[in-house]
Amino acid sequence: MKLRWNVLGAVLLGLGLVGCGSTVGDACTTDVDCGDMGFCITNKDYTPGGYCSQSCVPGKDDTCPSGSTCVSEGASNDVSACFLKCETQADCRSGYRCVGGFKGNANSVCVNQD
Repeated sequence: MKLRWNVLGAVLLGLGLVGCGSTVGDACTTDVDCGDMGFCITNKDYTPGGYCSQSCVPGKDDTCPSGSTCVSEGASNDVSACFLKCETQADCRSGYRCVGGFKGNANSVCVNQD
């Protein structure tokens, strides 16, 4: 029962991020830019200009908003985060690339990784 509530909470977090106008992958400078339930990843190596995200459960993409995937340790060594899925470069914002296998994720995501 506890797991069911955790999953429900994660889904509601995802709806909160989407519902307030910010989406996963949007530019940001602070957590406030990403809505009430989101946070801003500001790692200059792979998220230049900031990257709106939210916490998620590794291996459970349904804990992320539609169109995104849960990347294990995506925000830091102990925080998994939702990243925007992509099929081509055109799916990513300026300054980002569509990269496969980012941090071991099976999906391609928009990041700045050389």
